[in-house]
Amino acid sequence: MAEEGRQPSMTWLFFSPSGRIGRLPFFLSWLFWFLVGSVFLMQMLKNENEDTALAFWTLALVASGILSTVSIAMLAIKRLHDIGYPGPLALCLFIPVLSPIVFIALCLWPSVKGENEFGSPNDGPGTRSQ
Repeated sequence: MAEEGRQPSMTWLFFSPSGRIGRLPFFLSWLFWFLVGSVFLMQMLKNENEDTALAFWTLALVASGILSTVSIAMLAIKRLHDIGYPGPLALCLFIPVLSPIVFIALCLWPSVKGENEFGSPNDGPGTRSQ
């Protein structure tokens, strides 16, 4: 467990379900994963006639896809905590018809003011209330 008052880390931001994050960090983190996938896809298209390079970039795209899926689920859980809802609702992001609606809602829904059952606003690791 992290120490009280410690600054949030990138590992906490991308891969931990605890705490809360606001709208901007949620959107920027999602945008980061979108750009990573886009770079790998661009490299695949650029190297479509070279078997070795295509295999490498395809593997990189698949790996980033797995990492980004896990990360976006953790980000959605923290964002749901920030608006006062339980984390399991993040599963709605995996329902094809609902996912764009849920994503837009998570980007636009304002944070709960003050502390809630998931901690204080913009909590990092170790600052979650018990």
